[in-house]
Amino acid sequence: MRGNRRRKRSHILAAYLRDTWLLVRQFRISLIAFAALIFLGAIWLRLFYREKPIDFGEALYATLMLVFLNPTLDFPQSSVVRPVFFIVPIVGVGIFTEAVIRFGILLFAKSYREEEWQRVMASTYRNHTIVVGVGRVGYRVVKELLQVGEEIVAVTLMDEEAGHLIRGLRDLGVPVIVDDARRPETLKDAKIEHARCLLICTGNDLTNLEIALTARELNPNLRIVMRLFSDELAERAQKFLGVQVALSTSAIAAPAMVAAALSKSLVHAFYVGEHLFHVAEINLDENSPLLGLTVGELEEKFSISVVLLRRLDGSLLHHPSADIPLQAGDTLVIVGTPEQIASLQV
Repeated sequence: MRGNRRRKRSHILAAYLRDTWLLVRQFRISLIAFAALIFLGAIWLRLFYREKPIDFGEALYATLMLVFLNPTLDFPQSSVVRPVFFIVPIVGVGIFTEAVIRFGILLFAKSYREEEWQRVMASTYRNHTIVVGVGRVGYRVVKELLQVGEEIVAVTLMDEEAGHLIRGLRDLGVPVIVDDARRPETLKDAKIEHARCLLICTGNDLTNLEIALTARELNPNLRIVMRLFSDELAERAQKFLGVQVALSTSAIAAPAMVAAALSKSLVHAFYVGEHLFHVAEINLDENSPLLGLTVGELEEKFSISVVLLRRLDGSLLHHPSADIPLQAGDTLVIVGTPEQIASLQV
């Protein structure tokens, strides 16, 4: 968590520096004109002001104060110097109001240009994950990735549902670019060329495929994971489009629903390729026939894998050692094929 905060601060600092540079370039003509006005006015005062001797530093300060209508020098008698006392305030106030004040507001009040600031923040990311589509699925994906320390840039279109989700992610420090991810420029704003992985979570299969094709052109080495509703499209995306993982919604939901219907101990189901696996949670009471067995003996006897053991006192053992004995009150989380789980009658 501390590392995440440090990375967040470094992104904000880098974004401020980059944003400052972008604003300097945007207002460079006005800023140069303002600086030139002050500098030339100071030189003129230094050379021709005769009421008292002044050095260049005092002349520079006096010229700057003229812009704010707060002169520090007496009004000159010389007609050569008098124009400075009129020209500098008039021109300076105009430039200062139009450029310098706007520059300061845009630099420090990010709410005036929030969408542009999100792009600036995204431009500071490297080796990150891009999540496209901030709906219910995309929002949950981002939060899960944040919990494991991933750096995320999100891209989504604005709609009624997405508004509060976008605000929630931005409050968590995630840059969210509101634009169409099918456009190469949008993916470039998310720094697709420097990204490690792209997760596509929109609810439209054709849109997801189009985004995947665009991303692959921009970054041939990118790992792409996408959500698809069509089993056939998911299979073809993996086979022909260079998509590492294409997850069909029905392929995920159907086995999980079947597992829940078959037994109350089954908590999840998933496919690895064409192979279906069940995840079961089993509580051992004092009459369980599994008492006395070790974890290793249980795994060998039923050809299953114990991934978690929770003791009665609440302590958790992840991938417990084979020599640990099973006790009354233990809760096991096991993984196996449907046949292997079914053979475990407890």
